[in-house]
Amino acid sequence: MAQITYVEVAVNVPQVSGLFHYHLPDELVSQVVPGSLVVAPFGNRPVQGVVIRLLERAEVRETRAIEAVLDPQPVVTPAQMELARWLAESTLSPLAACFNPMLPPGLGQQSDTLFHLNKQNVDFSALGTMQLRLARLLEQRGDLRGRQIDSALPHQAWRPSARALAKRGWLASRAVLLPPSVRPKTIRTVQLACSPQEAESRLESVGRAGSAAFKRRQAILRFLIREPLPVEVAWVYADSGGSLQDLQKLEEDGLVALGENETWRDPLEKLTFTLSEPPSLTQAQQQAWERVKEGLQQAAQGTDALPPYLLHGITGSGKTEIYMRAVEETLRLGKQAIILVPEIALTPQTVRRFLARFPGRVGLVHSRLSEGERYDTWRRARAGSLPVIVGPRSALFTPLPDLGLIVLDECHDPAYHQEDIQPNYDAVETAITYARMSRSLLILGSATPDISLYYRAQQEHWTLLQLPVRILAHRQAVAEQLSQLGITLRPEAERLPEAERLPLEKERSDGSLSATQLNLPPVKIVDMRQELKAGNRTIFSRELRESLGQVLDAHQQAILFLNRRGTATYVFCRQCGYSLKCPRCDLPLTFHNEGSALVCHTCNY
Repeated sequence: MAQITYVEVAVNVPQVSGLFHYHLPDELVSQVVPGSLVVAPFGNRPVQGVVIRLLERAEVRETRAIEAVLDPQPVVTPAQMELARWLAESTLSPLAACFNPMLPPGLGQQSDTLFHLNKQNVDFSALGTMQLRLARLLEQRGDLRGRQIDSALPHQAWRPSARALAKRGWLASRAVLLPPSVRPKTIRTVQLACSPQEAESRLESVGRAGSAAFKRRQAILRFLIREPLPVEVAWVYADSGGSLQDLQKLEEDGLVALGENETWRDPLEKLTFTLSEPPSLTQAQQQAWERVKEGLQQAAQGTDALPPYLLHGITGSGKTEIYMRAVEETLRLGKQAIILVPEIALTPQTVRRFLARFPGRVGLVHSRLSEGERYDTWRRARAGSLPVIVGPRSALFTPLPDLGLIVLDECHDPAYHQEDIQPNYDAVETAITYARMSRSLLILGSATPDISLYYRAQQEHWTLLQLPVRILAHRQAVAEQLSQLGITLRPEAERLPEAERLPLEKERSDGSLSATQLNLPPVKIVDMRQELKAGNRTIFSRELRESLGQVLDAHQQAILFLNRRGTATYVFCRQCGYSLKCPRCDLPLTFHNEGSALVCHTCNY
């Protein structure tokens, strides 16, 4: 077998879309595999890159050497590698940009330029306005990278001034690549380095008798004698009043051993939830679940990719229960699942429901978490210890090693489109492709699937599942709530007369009772042209006015949904980018064409 000594790398350089060949030094040959994150020279600077494939020979005459491997394990899975290639082709984005959403923030770094001001040689009186601002900034803050200067001098063309200063010898620059800003978090621990009996016998020899240090070190040893496992040093300090110097002195004497243990930064650590059991299914849910279960078992065999499942269920019809049963079956088959919701605001309630069913097995991914939390969740998912991932569209790129299920809830929502940064992708289309590449089952759930998706499901022979009835409550859940109030509900197993059933409760063929169900409320469309012909010139139809009157007479409440108020949701300056904001709320003011007014929709300023 030929020696693998070359690699093909996608370099993390903006607007560079090609792949480049490098050779491997002997010491790195055994460390590099497809998906490895490496440091490679590119031009006159070091850059990060992802190894695409290993080569026996290069297709170019001369190659440069890979400088370092940043992670001992691949940072992307083979399925993600294939997905990144598809994203690059379908969105016309550089391949390296398509790897960026697959890496946690802080791990991927781009090369930058470090600027140094030669203060002794600068003639500040000879500088122009921008040159003076740049020189004063570097004088005050010291050496700065290009991105730091961008932040300090936003929307200002300072780079020509930097080149002018460099020509005069007043400014020096060099290329730098910062190491990843995230790393595992560790806590310092301590434990006995000898037997408890020996520690007991040496209690009187830990310092000058009667001194404060002597008493602290005795207290430390007595505490550790009671603890057979490594203990956080903070607990030792709290119990004994000791310090790090005391521990280091005891370590020098061979009595204790200091160490470090890794700790996970878990955003769900303090989230409270109550364990729950799966409720009984309605007839429509049972039919849908049987189809989903069959699909999961077919997907687990890994033969042919299955077409997506479109779950069309009205609001409150129990789609989430189908998702959770699908996750349960996926875990039983030894695979992992990704659950996507359209917005970050929806993730806490979704996470609580999944944690209640799968405690300790759910991970949360979204942009509002700290870099450390996202990095640790990413590593735990990569290792397979978090088999269920919940989050918005970015969670789709979590590196699960054996993906078996992808769920997109509310798949019609426009939040599944990313348009602000590369790659500009549609999470629905990306999930369809990713499920095919990873041989996973994809469930697209929605109460109102868009027309194009519904048409596609019919034309491409997707599996279409229907949940047409709304579930108000389950007898089991109602019984648990009533029991807390001291009220006993007749058991479901008993055949109950009609008068003792919950409202709208249905009887199954075996005599047991299903969930309380309700059809959707009626919807009436009013033609405002007919209202105008009838002499009604107001914005409210007669039907609406009458219904509102009935609600108010009954001392009830009503909600009116308005379409967007105002002509433009914000006004900004084209030169500096400043957005006009409310002085009270610090929110963008909305422009109203009528009266040419800027209005705050929060406080009415």
